[in-house]
Amino acid sequence: MMRNALLGILALGTLACANEPNAPLAPGLDPRIQWITHLTAGIYYGSPALSADQSTVYVGTSMSLLGSVPRQHALVALAVATGAQQWSFPLGLAEMRSTPAVHTDGSITFLIEERNISGGFVKTEVVRLSSSGSELWRRPLGIPSERVDVGFSAPAVGTDGSVFIAADSLYALNTNGTVRWTAFGAAEDIRATPTIGADGTVYFAARNVPLTALDPVTGTVLWSVNLGANGHVYGAPALGADGTIYVATEACVLHAVSAAGAPRWAFDGGSCAMRGSPAVGAEGTIFIGTTSSVSRPVMYAVRPTGTVRWTFLPPDISVEIAATNAEIFSSVAVGSDGAIYFGHEASRLYSVDASGGGFRYAVRTESSAAIVWSSPAITSTGTLIISDITGRVYAITTESNGLEIGAPWPRFRGGNQSTGRR
Repeated sequence: MMRNALLGILALGTLACANEPNAPLAPGLDPRIQWITHLTAGIYYGSPALSADQSTVYVGTSMSLLGSVPRQHALVALAVATGAQQWSFPLGLAEMRSTPAVHTDGSITFLIEERNISGGFVKTEVVRLSSSGSELWRRPLGIPSERVDVGFSAPAVGTDGSVFIAADSLYALNTNGTVRWTAFGAAEDIRATPTIGADGTVYFAARNVPLTALDPVTGTVLWSVNLGANGHVYGAPALGADGTIYVATEACVLHAVSAAGAPRWAFDGGSCAMRGSPAVGAEGTIFIGTTSSVSRPVMYAVRPTGTVRWTFLPPDISVEIAATNAEIFSSVAVGSDGAIYFGHEASRLYSVDASGGGFRYAVRTESSAAIVWSSPAITSTGTLIISDITGRVYAITTESNGLEIGAPWPRFRGGNQSTGRR
């Protein structure tokens, strides 16, 4: 695909130095952009997470699997107000290709992988840092055998600080990093991301792993639901106010399953794929974007009954990217201003009316090649944080006063701290 060729080019390029938030913004950039901080490597698939007080944003770096130039990677903490680097935790050649989760005590947990450029992985670990960036513990996991150009599992954090994450198996880790239980180890490499319900139940689905509910303490399977042919899940399940689990598959089907494991409905999006994670607004509307090589990708708003509320076709496609490649990997953030916000492969952040799907505006990134795969976070003062694959982190002014109040799952991983739980 043209997108993969572009990624290879970007991976070989030289990126700007880290911590340059005060450099003058390029002429012609959207005035909504407050600051841009350039990191020393790309940001693939991972999304920003905010501290509980919303003063700090955490983001990790990685590179395209098509790239051949090793880079030094890091988890970086930036000031939301200015973009200035507060601290950086070096990862060496290990990459962070997923989203960090922020615990209630301010500590941060994330997954890293180190691989050979020629193929294959040599290390997979979960790392937990203090809020000041010092290492608390790390836990080696089994090493995935596949080499595919996708992101990796993000941690889900329970109210007790336990961590659930996938690599070669689904792992449950205690607060000190010791292994509590594992599941699905015989299935295959499972890089999907778990979600935690309000009662602590762990929900998980992956290729060849049906949507499964597990007891968080013992790992006992409570129920499972087959998601049908081509049920590979790249994103993570989202939860409705009544506990309904919403999960999207590569077959472009959005499934709704009750908390008791009863299938409710399945919405078929047509000739496309769904590789992002759903978000759920206060009225119960489910938002999910599509990817496609045969038709123009769209954003769907689906009623809690499984019917389409509206469909949004992005009107402003970059000339550098074919319309059928301008895909939506980003999950939406539902704002308090009645808008949804999401990144786009055509190097834009879109704002769309949540109730009717009307176009509000689009903010272009600094570079026309800066594909936006990450999912935005929004502070209570209206600052939206998002990143692109060239390693730029953006702060953008919105009219929102944060995520929508009353929305059960208003953003990727549930909220700004990306804990993956209700």
